[in-house]
Amino acid sequence: MQHLILLIILLLVAGLAYVPRRWPGGLHMTFSQHVARHHWSIVYYIVLFLASLPLLLWFFVAWFVPERGLPDAFIWFAAVAVVFQVACTFVPETGGIKTTIHRILTGISGITMLPLMLLLVTDWHLSTLSRVVAAAALVGMLILLSIALTHQKGYHKALLLQVGYYTGFFVAILTVTYIS
Repeated sequence: MQHLILLIILLLVAGLAYVPRRWPGGLHMTFSQHVARHHWSIVYYIVLFLASLPLLLWFFVAWFVPERGLPDAFIWFAAVAVVFQVACTFVPETGGIKTTIHRILTGISGITMLPLMLLLVTDWHLSTLSRVVAAAALVGMLILLSIALTHQKGYHKALLLQVGYYTGFFVAILTVTYIS
């Protein structure tokens, strides 16, 4: 069960790496903006997240939280993040109210990941290395979030902000999974 996280990350990395190659648009576009322009890319995105995020939540519920002795709050925040991330794939950034709804949904998902990192940082059952990595991830995610929020009208490297944000999250999860 512990190695399920590797499968999930592989699925997400491969699936998301495919997006800008198949539907190019530039670094100024998020993954969602890359896929929002075509019907089949939207379907692809929905399927990718429906295949990977419920598995991620199952990993957290069935192994990660009980094995690492984390509080139930971790599961609740993770569930909110997963539900809102999946929901945002059904409302592509095609302009107008859909873009607003999409950004609200994805914003809730992304912000909900911050308490997950905080729970790891403050859990004294975890190794010092795991807590330090989670703290670094939390700080990095906060910096990237602040950059994104201050450039609401568009950032010339939005895709890199998004990749960095989720990379920090998953590096911390991998560290806790394999080192603590």
